[in-house]
Amino acid sequence: MYEINEAELNEVDRLGLAYCRLCAWGWDEIVGPKPEGFDDLPDFDRRKFRRFRKPIRTKYDYIWPKMKGIEFLIGKDNTSRCWWIFELGRTEEQWREWCLTGKYDPRYYVNERQK
Repeated sequence: MYEINEAELNEVDRLGLAYCRLCAWGWDEIVGPKPEGFDDLPDFDRRKFRRFRKPIRTKYDYIWPKMKGIEFLIGKDNTSRCWWIFELGRTEEQWREWCLTGKYDPRYYVNERQK
């Protein structure tokens, strides 16, 4: 990720940046203080037979509700746009072109093959 001046971002983009950081198993202070021991937790429970074992705390347990909350506030389209801008380093125009063509939809490729 390139250097981002967070002070210049509007509220939607700032929440989108927090969403991107959470997706990458990081923490962003805008969603609250980092839980104690967060960096030492596993990303998610990879143990065999998890159903029969005592549950363990993971980063996923902390991150997932925050991500869903941000997605609820700014919408799926804005989270997608922010991912393109902050994680992929592309422009909003490239995202808009991708979004308007419908290439995100699996049915797009089925229809293209039928032509």
